[in-house]
Amino acid sequence: MAIFLYIVRHGEAEPISSEDSLRELTEHGRWEAKRTALWLKTQVPTFNAALVSPYVRAQQTLETISQFGPKIKQTETYDGLTPESSAQKAIDFLLAQFSADEEDQHIVCVSHMPLVSYLIGELTEYMPIMATAGVAQVRIDLDNWKGHLVTLLSPDQML
Repeated sequence: MAIFLYIVRHGEAEPISSEDSLRELTEHGRWEAKRTALWLKTQVPTFNAALVSPYVRAQQTLETISQFGPKIKQTETYDGLTPESSAQKAIDFLLAQFSADEEDQHIVCVSHMPLVSYLIGELTEYMPIMATAGVAQVRIDLDNWKGHLVTLLSPDQML
């Protein structure tokens, strides 16, 4: 059994807001998120779950993925996916939620830099700089608790 984790960085956001958590996607960021959603739909028909940061730009990115991408069975907003959160705590949360199933799980996780890079690094020992609305597919082998980076793309590389 494995977890196929699709780690997505939110689309391009406004540079200035009264509070970082309130920054919204720009028109370009919405386009990026749509392109990512359409690519995700070519990879998997349904996500077992979506985990998303409470920040507005991440929520808007997931809304676009929900609208144009694969079906999502359940969605959970998780406070441990904000930019400065602990990657190890987020991974522990994810594995506690989804490692008990006997079938492969397909999970999408929408978050921010630098956390998305740290998540990939904790799972695969490779820490990329992700483009806005970029996606990394990581296969987590639950027999040895190790991740393997399958795909890493920016929106302009999709489709």
